[in-house]
Amino acid sequence: MTKPDSIIAHVFSESLNQEPAQLLQLHNGLIIAITRNALACYKSHESIGDALGNGLLSYTNIDENNPIRFEDGICVSNYTSGYVGIVDGKALLITPYKVCLYPNNHDGLRGLNCLAELELPPIDVY
Repeated sequence: MTKPDSIIAHVFSESLNQEPAQLLQLHNGLIIAITRNALACYKSHESIGDALGNGLLSYTNIDENNPIRFEDGICVSNYTSGYVGIVDGKALLITPYKVCLYPNNHDGLRGLNCLAELELPPIDVY
């Protein structure tokens, strides 16, 4: 899935640790990795395979009672301007400092009931 917008440059479907993952490549090169039970931020697409983990910038688990559902290796249903819709109805919001996962769009728009929060490194905006 590739449909560039103002925040997300590309979306890739891959496998991480033998499970499906969707990778959101931001315009600054950072990668937000989404798996069933975790969110992670990497320096670049190439750094994901680094055995020493040097490219991993931040990581958070998703509560086992609220995993992200994948359908045919895909979890992202749509995205635009920092909003990412998930096939199971969850919403992921990308802001300059963090990524937040919400149980639905309603809660995401109001900042309620955050299921997971991933810190992002400072972003240069020259």
